[in-house]
Amino acid sequence: MKVIGILGSPHKNGGTAQLLISALKGAEREGAKTEFLSLYDGEVKPCVGCVQDEEPTCKFPCIFDDYGKVILEKIHEAEGIVFATPVYWFAPSGPMKNLIDRMTALENMVVFGEPSYLEGKVVGAIAVGADDGGAYATGYLITALTSMGAIIPPWGIAYSHKGDQAIFDDKALMDAINIGLLIARMVKRLKGEAVDLTFQYDPKLRDAIRKEVISELGLIKDSCKLHAKKMLMLDKS
Repeated sequence: MKVIGILGSPHKNGGTAQLLISALKGAEREGAKTEFLSLYDGEVKPCVGCVQDEEPTCKFPCIFDDYGKVILEKIHEAEGIVFATPVYWFAPSGPMKNLIDRMTALENMVVFGEPSYLEGKVVGAIAVGADDGGAYATGYLITALTSMGAIIPPWGIAYSHKGDQAIFDDKALMDAINIGLLIARMVKRLKGEAVDLTFQYDPKLRDAIRKEVISELGLIKDSCKLHAKKMLMLDKS
């Protein structure tokens, strides 16, 4: 089982990345192989609207030979995908919106007599900001993705208002971990396994994953230093 995480933030150790990595770690607990991808590692050109009803031309692979095409191929190969974005004016970031538009190349395969290449893939959405808008950003992503044929598992969204301190937002962190857990379990369910799809509230798992993310991202050296020290002290008590 392959689950990928797509980061729509330029900050690879920011709050959005923190929750995305936590979600991937949740999926790994269910046996998934995961991959972390950042949209800021290359160019994701804006869609130019090849899609049309009269003479269909929009299809996979996309016409652009850019990093966006690489991401689309990764999406095509994956069974589960976590989309994570910062909140930019109540919406996903520009590169994330570009990617969603470009994913039309996957969805529009229905016009060519095939299923949408998003059909049956299990997806979730994460958004992080320092203000309101998380529900809007994740809501947009989920609406677009289910309209393309993707499957949203129970508890498929997570958002935090704590910016680069999102890793210390207990509720958002547990929600993000459950996105990973439930994406992986839903993939298993689609393959015929009898697995539970209920929300898992497990403070020990949450704290263990938080500690892993803090260590991997070096957050103890940055603005999270005091919080990280507190977590380490609690761990020793």
